[in-house]
Amino acid sequence: MKIYTSYFYQVRFFKPNYLGFSTALSDPKWFHDFRRPPYTFIDKNGVLNGLRADPFVPGPLCKDLCHGIIGCPYAHGDKENWCPFLQRYYQQLGELNVPKIVNRFQEFADSIQMNMGFKEEPKIILLLHEAPQNPCSERWPLQKWLTDFGLFAGELII
Repeated sequence: MKIYTSYFYQVRFFKPNYLGFSTALSDPKWFHDFRRPPYTFIDKNGVLNGLRADPFVPGPLCKDLCHGIIGCPYAHGDKENWCPFLQRYYQQLGELNVPKIVNRFQEFADSIQMNMGFKEEPKIILLLHEAPQNPCSERWPLQKWLTDFGLFAGELII
C-alpha cells in the first residue's frame, strides 16, 4: 500500500476514489459539513469527507512545542534538524503499529471501493492544514516516517 499526503485545500479537486483522512487537531468546519466529527458525508463531487486518522494527529507530548517559524531550524533551511515539535511528532509516529495501520487502511479502502463501486483503486491521502511549500509542517516527519516503511507515494499533485 502507498499513502499520499496533501492538504485540505486540495479536497475540492479530489476524485471519488481519493480517501482523504485528516491528521489535524481540528478540521475545517466544511470537512464535516459544518457538523461535528465524526460526521462524514459525500460531497457534490462524490468525495467522502470527514474521515480522520487519529493516530496521526499530534498527541499530548507535542502540545505547546510549536512556536511557529521563528526558531524553527528546519524552516530556516537546516533540513537536518527539526524543531522540538517536529521531533516529538516523529517520535510519536515511531510508536505506531505499522502493520495494524496498513491493515486498517486497506480494509477500509476495500470496503469503500466495494460499497461505492469505484472502478479505480482508492488512494489513501493524509490531509494536513499546511501547503507543501510550508517548511513548518508535520508533513516532513510524516513523509519521512512513511518513507521509512516504504509506504510513501508522494505529495498528491492535482
